[in-house]
Amino acid sequence: MSQYGTDNAKVKAGVDVEATEDSKALTDTDVFMTLYIEQLKAQDPTAPQDTNKMVSQIAEMSSLEELSTISTQLESMTSALTSSQAISASTLVGQKIMANTNVATLDEGGDVPVKMNIPEVSLSTTLEIRNADGQLVRDMNVHEESFVWDGKDNEGNALAAGEYNFKALSIDGEGVKTSLMTRLPAKIEGVTISGPNGTELNVSGVGKIGLTEELDIVG
Repeated sequence: MSQYGTDNAKVKAGVDVEATEDSKALTDTDVFMTLYIEQLKAQDPTAPQDTNKMVSQIAEMSSLEELSTISTQLESMTSALTSSQAISASTLVGQKIMANTNVATLDEGGDVPVKMNIPEVSLSTTLEIRNADGQLVRDMNVHEESFVWDGKDNEGNALAAGEYNFKALSIDGEGVKTSLMTRLPAKIEGVTISGPNGTELNVSGVGKIGLTEELDIVG
């Protein structure tokens, strides 16, 4: 296709290269046909142009134009999806989600939902809760994978607001102890848009969580 599409060939055929590029009044196919017709006019009657080659080049040009159109459409869809994700993510800032962490904040007079996966071989599971000074304030046997800590100590006294550390431990029939990951409420503090991993939520004490992940929103 280069023999019909060079700037020199366009000039010889009387096509204004600069005007064509600036105004885009002519498509590449239009230019190609103009050049080809001019070459047909000037061809040697004893050695005519190969029409099969022209048809092949037109088909190739059409395919390239279609691919260019599809690429533009995909870029537009990607941009729209990113904008939609950004809007959705911004509405989550300030809310809490259940996340893999061992630290949670107790509000004044509040409680804390707790989740964990208890192994099937577990004979007993315990949970220890300590305050910011490391003092044990509550320990309990856990029988369900999802429950709510009422924010009280072992004596039933309401505890002060602040951060508390949770440690879950499972013991099987052979006495083997296994530490369990707890899922606790964590606050969404911000959003990272168009990062290397796409749109992500900045979660307090946890780090970044992809917006594509299933979110367990508290409340």
